[in-house]
Amino acid sequence: MQPSRSLDESVPADIRARVMPAALDELARWGVERFSIEAMAERHHLDPAMIQRYWGDRQRLIVDAALADAETFSSVPDTGSLRGDLLMLARKLTDRINSAQGRTFLRALAMDHGGHHDEETRRMLWRARFALGRTVIDRARERGELREGVNTLAAVQIVMAPLNVRALYSDVPVDDRYCEAIVDMAWHALARK
Repeated sequence: MQPSRSLDESVPADIRARVMPAALDELARWGVERFSIEAMAERHHLDPAMIQRYWGDRQRLIVDAALADAETFSSVPDTGSLRGDLLMLARKLTDRINSAQGRTFLRALAMDHGGHHDEETRRMLWRARFALGRTVIDRARERGELREGVNTLAAVQIVMAPLNVRALYSDVPVDDRYCEAIVDMAWHALARK
């Protein structure tokens, strides 16, 4: 079913405030593959027709929910240095993945059961998360802090991947010492000497 509203029209704030937490809760509980608008609407006392009207399909709602989740740690302040910005990025990501919902949501994004539609959705979600780290790398490039030939995707993954992997395979909270160790390694790999 196609949404009756154009993709550029925004969802009213009150509806968004009711649907986004419900969608994040469902994704954390059931993952991408088992996410259902109908089940979410029933469990959270929402009107499925209203959800269809604004989001159209489950993929669009899932991606929108992931973007809403990313907004919880989306702005990394400009500290004036690559190392400082990388540390802020690592700390913001860690704050989110150390929360029960954040860790569960991360695990839901990583599980793969091979469905094409769900793999496409998953790629869209990870691209949204990548955009956060890209800002840090782009700023460092503009300040002239990066060595020549730094690949932006690889640079972001140097910081985000170890934090995500640790959260995926352990229930132990990621601590600040680990963040600093990851950032130091990333800084040495990326910084102009």
